[in-house]
Amino acid sequence: MKATRAVTRRELSGLLKIHMQTVTKWEQEGMPIAERGRKGRPSLYREVDVRAWLAAREEAAKNGAASDVARERASKEHWQALLAEQTHRVRAKELLPAAEVEKAWSAERDAIRTKILATWTTHTDRVHRAATIDGLAGVERALKEIAYDVLRELAGEAKERPRAKRRRRVA
Repeated sequence: MKATRAVTRRELSGLLKIHMQTVTKWEQEGMPIAERGRKGRPSLYREVDVRAWLAAREEAAKNGAASDVARERASKEHWQALLAEQTHRVRAKELLPAAEVEKAWSAERDAIRTKILATWTTHTDRVHRAATIDGLAGVERALKEIAYDVLRELAGEAKERPRAKRRRRVA
């Protein structure tokens, strides 16, 4: 047999005199695969690559790196658990895709911008009246009331506001 020829799982288990389930286990532990099987075709392995992988694994075990496989498996399981939790939270609508959040935030930002820009034009008479009646202090008070009205509306609070007592100047 040529060293470069790829073999099936059954052939590899026969060449290495091991059970086919051991090949499956090694594959999960990182054994090199020449060509992964798909759509009913078996995976193929190069005997030379597998023997080199086994030799490197034995050498690592002698040097105290035997726990690397267990550590890697624990790490993989940890990340898979996090992914499963994230998937669950997405399905429970606790997490939203970034695109949806950006779209919603963009709509909110546009609504706030529109509200703020429209407020000054819709309350011009109020500011003018306050300036005429109370001067600079009246303008400041009117602008403050308008700002609080806008903030309450954007916060979703009721629009009820107590009317400020206006002092009339006697001329």
